[in-house]
Amino acid sequence: MEVGIVVARTEDFPSILEVQKKAFLPYAARGIETSIWTEETLDELTRDAREKTILVAKDKEGRLAGAVRFAAVEGVVFVRKICVDPEYKRLGVGRALLLAVEKYAPTDAHKISLCTLLLTHENIPFFLRLGYRPETVFPDHYHHIDLLCFGKYPFRKTPSPNLP
Repeated sequence: MEVGIVVARTEDFPSILEVQKKAFLPYAARGIETSIWTEETLDELTRDAREKTILVAKDKEGRLAGAVRFAAVEGVVFVRKICVDPEYKRLGVGRALLLAVEKYAPTDAHKISLCTLLLTHENIPFFLRLGYRPETVFPDHYHHIDLLCFGKYPFRKTPSPNLP
């Protein structure tokens, strides 16, 4: 499925929250604390947008299919709250969003970092297929959830000449 990826506008924010809630609510049935995704307010999203770039995926009719947020800190792009409307799952929306992060990332970035809930094991092969590699586990992180974090180095052109 083809989607267009654009930088979110404030008028997209209510739809982002709706898609985010739909995407994360099923995890609550598995006993995972999801309130940071399912109960985020418009004010919280608006504040977050001041610090992060938010990209949205829209279908041909302009319906929001997914979203992702990211920010760069000292050359590392931190990806947060990637979500895909369940109606668009497995149609390439998540892939398109992450590839767009690489495109929109600052030119001085050398790494992309993202984390997923360890209990959402179905996400792990997805990130591996896109070239992300597991780097660390954050046990008992916020809301006492274990996170598996991945890194990707798409911007590395050549190894450092100082390496043996």
